[in-house]
Amino acid sequence: MSGNNRNIPGGTRDIMFTEAELYRSLETRLTELYKGSGFCEIMTPVIEYYDVFKTGSTMGQEQMYKLTDPDGRLLVLRADNTTPIARVAATRLGGVNKLFYHQKVYRLSPGHTGRKSEISQSGVEILGASGIQSDLLCLVTAIETLSSFSQDYKLELGHVGFYNALISDMELDEEDAKNLRKLVEAKDINKISGYDKIKKIPFLFGGEEIFEEATALADGNADALAALEYLKKLYNALCDAGYKDKIMIDLGIVHALDYYTGVVFKGYMDGAASPVLAGGRYDTLISRFNNDIPATGFGVNISEVADTIMRANKEVKVLSEIERELVCFDEEGLGQALEYVRSSEYAELSPVESLVENVEYARKAGFSVIVCFVNGEKDTMNV
Repeated sequence: MSGNNRNIPGGTRDIMFTEAELYRSLETRLTELYKGSGFCEIMTPVIEYYDVFKTGSTMGQEQMYKLTDPDGRLLVLRADNTTPIARVAATRLGGVNKLFYHQKVYRLSPGHTGRKSEISQSGVEILGASGIQSDLLCLVTAIETLSSFSQDYKLELGHVGFYNALISDMELDEEDAKNLRKLVEAKDINKISGYDKIKKIPFLFGGEEIFEEATALADGNADALAALEYLKKLYNALCDAGYKDKIMIDLGIVHALDYYTGVVFKGYMDGAASPVLAGGRYDTLISRFNNDIPATGFGVNISEVADTIMRANKEVKVLSEIERELVCFDEEGLGQALEYVRSSEYAELSPVESLVENVEYARKAGFSVIVCFVNGEKDTMNV
């Protein structure tokens, strides 16, 4: 007998009952939001050739679950959603496309870190459009997504062009540049040594006063100033649209994945232990698949959103809060039972037979009423 036949791999867990319903509710809510804004759904395979992620992602191979196909070619479980969609865009799409997805990603975490290895994500991608209009559409969709979870949320805006401009004159090898980027993203300034200007970037966080501070730090760097000017246009447009109290500036957002090229952002909701939404513009990613297509988008960590709601006990109209009816029946009463269930939104047929079993099942499953069609008669009882 296998020693693990009653266990599950680290970083995964079983999701059941009210929590499983909450996941579906969140996805349904977002589907309605995205479709209402003209986005179309896309689904990509859960397994991809390793070459897809080697080409399109800077995620280390040590973070990916690997397997081989019958011909010995290396495959991986989907490690992020944007890279496979970039593959689809490069090989099958043309023109402007607005896409959304609900898919899981699978990532290995070193050691016993407590991080999830299986993460439910939703998100949108706007492909084939560049400029301020597409960025504003992406940002407004992100804000509406956050507001669908909670009214206590914040969206932080940055621009990787500012950071990239300031480090462009530094003679950094690939490994040093990668490590510095991670430290800035984590705001771990104590480990940043020898880069006094870069150490100030994580402190560029707040309201519109940050633009003046960042301009001084740019010290005439034309590319850095251009990034700030573009970010200010986005910020002002969102403020004019009524979102001023929901957005902040954070030039320390540089993202560990270095395929971002322009505006970047993160979304937070009250009670969440980490950002629940992240994204930005990535105009050069699809070109890695030999098709130059501009793009912007974001992903939502549905697992973190669900965990936050469960912790706060703020489930939105889950079945446990509704008067559900358990309908029991005998062979003669099946027709009546079916007619009753079809006429009531929260009635369902019972899988057990005796009254004792029905009462026990109803209490365990959260039913409020038992309706019985037995011996040609209808009987109702409260649980």
